[in-house]
Amino acid sequence: MKHPESSTSKASQTPRARLEEGALRQLLGYQLAQASIVTNGAFSQQVAKAFGLGKVEFTLLYLVKQNASVTASRLARALNVTMPAITVWMVKLEQRGLVSRERSATDGRSQHFGVTPEGSVLVSRGMEALLDAENQALGHLSAAEQAMLLELLHKVALHRPA
Repeated sequence: MKHPESSTSKASQTPRARLEEGALRQLLGYQLAQASIVTNGAFSQQVAKAFGLGKVEFTLLYLVKQNASVTASRLARALNVTMPAITVWMVKLEQRGLVSRERSATDGRSQHFGVTPEGSVLVSRGMEALLDAENQALGHLSAAEQAMLLELLHKVALHRPA
């Protein structure tokens, strides 16, 4: 059975299937999910396939590079994941020779992570490729709109519950 085309504007429809979004259009979570389809595609092509890193592994590697001698507990808090999950990801990164770990001199239970030279090169190349891909994906937005989008999303993230 053929359905007649809706008379509403395409701006109120889903990007591909042209389904009416209704009140979903007003939900941040829904819009983030729709936008993440674009960014996930860019990540998959530019980092996952090219460098063999998942999103969390890439993020962890980048955070370790930016925060020398960071602990697993701080990484877990930053990403809102459990310590066992961080441990699994960090073991994988360590086995690949991308991060190193060192026991704390003051607390034997605590470990500090650092990025290896190989990990530093890999994450830098991945970030460069990802920034280029996202710039292309957001090319329909002005530089000011891109900056505003990032700033607003950062403000939302800063107010997440503890």
